[in-house]
Amino acid sequence: MLVRRMMQKTWAGLGYGSAVGLLVLTAITIQSKPAMAGDSGSSTLILNRLDQLERQNAELRAEISQLRQTVNNNTQKASEAQASAAQAQAQIVSYKEQKSTSRDVQVGLRTGYSDSPYAMPGGYFYGAYLSDRLLTEEDGVPYGTVTGELMAGAVLGNNAMTNANLAGQLAGTWAKTSLTTVEIQPTLQYHADLKSMGLPQLAMLDPYALAGPGFWISLMSTPVVVKGDVPGAGYKHEDANFEPGGVFGFGTNLKLGKVLESRPIQGVLDRSQVGAEWRYNMLANGEGYNQYTGTVAFGF
Repeated sequence: MLVRRMMQKTWAGLGYGSAVGLLVLTAITIQSKPAMAGDSGSSTLILNRLDQLERQNAELRAEISQLRQTVNNNTQKASEAQASAAQAQAQIVSYKEQKSTSRDVQVGLRTGYSDSPYAMPGGYFYGAYLSDRLLTEEDGVPYGTVTGELMAGAVLGNNAMTNANLAGQLAGTWAKTSLTTVEIQPTLQYHADLKSMGLPQLAMLDPYALAGPGFWISLMSTPVVVKGDVPGAGYKHEDANFEPGGVFGFGTNLKLGKVLESRPIQGVLDRSQVGAEWRYNMLANGEGYNQYTGTVAFGF
């Protein structure tokens, strides 16, 4: 009975290592001899030692299992932290790209064709503007930003033959007359973010709508009637008319940094844009006219 028990312990102990196996073989050898008075005590010690090793092995297995679970948990946490870091890095890169291509303050030039008030023919418009970003999506603006712009310009190059001026009325003839219209227009503009609207392929475009008050100063030229080689001959007297009113319109800009890539001047391209715009000018006295212009701007 004792030999059978020792054989069972032997098979169970083979998996614990060579040291345990050696003890088991020793026990079998001892049990295979005729029983003696001292052999019983030695067998008991060996069996007790085997039981102790078995308990230690179970404890080690439990510790290993616990350590494996801890390592798995730490690995999962490390993966989650790495993913969070990658997401944060992507957001930082996206924010830097947005800041590099959409500057808070811009200075631009605007020129093109413009009609004129008072039934005068149209002419060339030349103007400059300064714009600043006021509100963003973080401030609650849906799918875009709001900017403020101050533009000043003038409509030039239009002239007509008329008798509605002083020279025509005095001489009874038609005279050549021109009209210069100075514009001062502070406006608010809503710029749509097409990427936020689900159109990332159109992120290089910046469509916007504008509205605001306006002030117009019209300068009508009246040729001097005096002729000949005298002082003041040929000087044009200017009659000025000031009118308030309002303006609205639409436009779109093309962000050059999104469509062009040139490493030596990439910083300049990221701060530049070109565009086209339409405005309708409404004077308080009932006069109104259209304006079609192109724009080039630089941000900083």
